[in-house]
Amino acid sequence: MKDKQTIIKTFLEKIYKQEIKNQKYYTFGYQQDYRKKENYDFGYIPFVTGLKFNEIENIIPKTNPNNRCGELKESTEYIVVHDTASGAPSAGAKAHENWLMSMATNPESTYSVSWHFTVDEENIINHLPIDEVGYHAGDGTAVKLTFTDTNVKADRPYPAIIGDDGYFYINGKKTTVEVPLKEDGTKITNEELPYQGINTIIGENGNYFISNVYFNKSYGVLSNKGGNLNSVGIETCVNFGKDYIKTMRLTAYLVAKLLKIFNLGLDRVKQHNSFSGKDCPMTIRHANRWEEFLELVDLNLYYLNNLSDMKVEFKSLTPEYLNDEGKVIKHKDNEKIRYSVKIDDETYEFESVLMPLTFEL
Repeated sequence: MKDKQTIIKTFLEKIYKQEIKNQKYYTFGYQQDYRKKENYDFGYIPFVTGLKFNEIENIIPKTNPNNRCGELKESTEYIVVHDTASGAPSAGAKAHENWLMSMATNPESTYSVSWHFTVDEENIINHLPIDEVGYHAGDGTAVKLTFTDTNVKADRPYPAIIGDDGYFYINGKKTTVEVPLKEDGTKITNEELPYQGINTIIGENGNYFISNVYFNKSYGVLSNKGGNLNSVGIETCVNFGKDYIKTMRLTAYLVAKLLKIFNLGLDRVKQHNSFSGKDCPMTIRHANRWEEFLELVDLNLYYLNNLSDMKVEFKSLTPEYLNDEGKVIKHKDNEKIRYSVKIDDETYEFESVLMPLTFEL
């Protein structure tokens, strides 16, 4: 059991960034005017308290089984992150809530889609009970999730990739599990794997176990099972003109909360891409911010597991440049920004530097 000072020291180390980066990135939407829109952010300090948002529960009814089947999951193994691919400024969480509700309450609707949460810069909205199956991952519901013993001893969570000999390999070690062939008998290559590889878990015997898979012909990717039947699905909003970075931060908080509820590790946070090969969540993937997102999840999970019974307060000491949510609101090359973290009765002060702009305003 870690002592309080060690817990606090680790927490502060996870938060602190000596240099605050900025980035130009793009959001992507299906609407013609918002297919690819330029955005930028000046950076942020990952404060885990003080962010203003609403947590709303509005569970869709069982009127239409195409949207809410009411089937309980056998287990929850993954938290799956999507983005809505709806770039219109009005396409926030409440708009998606209304869209989902309109289908769910129309017994004649044949559009089969549902997910558990939608997140934007202001709201986290819960649409389905988290123990129920949703239709969001693209891998269907006909085949259950299973895991096969690879006969490889595990040391830490690690995905599987394909070896030249037609077997799966995990962390450089050959497994006893053969890679399936395509329907036409041709081999599958590592270029035809999802971004995060083939899912594995560590079994009670200490070995890696590998997920069952299928080849998604629409996207040409060997994909994992368990997306619809064994996960919680989260849609993140990418509506233009809104604060996508705050949406990302709120999503990280929600994911951490769910990991804690289901006693899962960081390795169980997956992109929609893992279960179908679809380029989703597109915005975070193309901005190369997925690893940053996982760091935020890890920070929030550490806070929930270790500091939730302590009073933690963040405060900007340079409010011209940094607000109390940790967002950099004004930029100046190499400007020093300061903030404090109060944990119970102890206050810690920090200073970070704003890196030069990497884009033109």
